[in-house]
Amino acid sequence: MHTTLLTDPALPGANEDAGGVLGPVAVMLDGAGVPSRFRAGCHHGVAWFSHALAGRLLIRAQDLSLPLRHALAGAITEVRGLHEQECELDRGGPSATVVAVRWGGEHLEHLVLCDSSLLLEGVDGSTRRLTDPRIEDVVHEETGAEAIEARRNAPGGFWVARHEPEAAEQALVGSTPLSALRAAHLVSDGITRAIDLLGMHEDSSLARSLREDPSALLRSLRRAEARLPPDRRPRKLHDDATVLTLCLDAP
Repeated sequence: MHTTLLTDPALPGANEDAGGVLGPVAVMLDGAGVPSRFRAGCHHGVAWFSHALAGRLLIRAQDLSLPLRHALAGAITEVRGLHEQECELDRGGPSATVVAVRWGGEHLEHLVLCDSSLLLEGVDGSTRRLTDPRIEDVVHEETGAEAIEARRNAPGGFWVARHEPEAAEQALVGSTPLSALRAAHLVSDGITRAIDLLGMHEDSSLARSLREDPSALLRSLRRAEARLPPDRRPRKLHDDATVLTLCLDAP
């Protein structure tokens, strides 16, 4: 197996995405760039949170007998313990999406929480995109940032890794036979906007581009963002863009 990690921050400075590989585990987290008023109880930055949680999830998931949801819950609890004595987390704190995979035996396990994605390329030429649609459902149902925020980590709303370990139980989990896979790509939504915002790709062509030349994909994505007309530009013209690729058929 061959692994590559490529990340490009939206702006110079701290990258709120975090990714890494340790042993049989790979993780990619996208720090949620919500307005600061929704995380007013904590003085720690989003990048601090996503990187702290990524490291602890990598370590906890090394125990192959521990389900990935339990590993994530433990990592959230551990990071919460780093700052709950100095921060008022009931007034809001930083959060992150999570994608994690683990391989052992004959299967690739996965966990996906919120709107980052896992692209699974099959040896049969198919591509499957796994993502959690609940945040998009809420965005389409609600008007106004306050109404959307009220449904974060709430029953009937959407879930993201924050300071509540119970969010881990809401993650999507499953497994795929390793023999059926050519590659797996853990991507932030800064990458999948090539599909959802820019219309440059569909799932299979994006996965192929990430496997063959991720640097070229990032360059073309940044050019396409810059060319967006004003009426189509999102709140953030550029976003942190991260891909962690596992090539299973590499020599």
